[in-house]
Amino acid sequence: MVKKRNAITLFITLAVIVALLALVGIVFGYLSKARAKAQDKAALIQANVIYADASNTLAKYLGKKPSNGILKQIYSIPVAIKESKGSFNMMLACAPSHAAVPIVWLKEPTAKSQDKFSVASILFDKIALEANIKDPQYLLKLIQDAIASKQQIKFGVESRLQRRENFLSYSNFLAILNEYNLQKGDANVYKARWRDFYSFGEGYEKIDSNYLSADLVSYLFDIDKQIVQEGFTDNNLKKFLYDNGADMELFNSKVFSKGVVVAMRCTINYAFGKGYYSFDFDYTKGKVHGFEFQK
Repeated sequence: MVKKRNAITLFITLAVIVALLALVGIVFGYLSKARAKAQDKAALIQANVIYADASNTLAKYLGKKPSNGILKQIYSIPVAIKESKGSFNMMLACAPSHAAVPIVWLKEPTAKSQDKFSVASILFDKIALEANIKDPQYLLKLIQDAIASKQQIKFGVESRLQRRENFLSYSNFLAILNEYNLQKGDANVYKARWRDFYSFGEGYEKIDSNYLSADLVSYLFDIDKQIVQEGFTDNNLKKFLYDNGADMELFNSKVFSKGVVVAMRCTINYAFGKGYYSFDFDYTKGKVHGFEFQK
């Protein structure tokens, strides 16, 4: 009887130990997650501190009137930035943000916006033809209605959320493609290279002609892509088009910039604690905006 009681006591003791160990494991797991969340929050605060000074950092690097040479350098090679006092350092990488055709230029044209619409619509027609889209005019109408509307794009659902007019994010654009495919049964719309040629979000006054991709120059001006890759090297689009006998009618000073355009999308990468973090932002006309934190 005594042995039986001892066995029961031992069993209960072991059960309690197992339960305690499980509880300890849960607590340590919770603490680990809590520490990770705390570090992420601290890293976000650090990102905001860096972001607050980003315009000054870029202004010091670029100077008051940056040349194409300086811009080409920052677009080509990430810049290492170190604290003057301390061990904190980060990497800054930037790319031109106005070197594509704004999707919002497809808005129904007025006399004032006709030049922009011409460039955007020529590009639209070529993309649609390449992807073999069945009803490009219907798709264009959906896009134009969305650009002109202030309502959030949720087809078949009335939304109370307001959206900026003349603004079309990529997620909004995907909703348009989904609606088109639903109505027309044409999945080719997803194969088209929209993001290779259009920029999404808010529009801008002029395209940065100095840093257009070889694909876009080839598409717009009907020049073989290999010729563009080999010849468009000095960031002077007007001269390149003239030398290669392109149709200069499309090259309009109201649409394509002549001089230096200081507009870029940048990413800052940095180490914090035991992790690595990054955030993105836009730098336009000496100001930063569009902060996006990445874990």
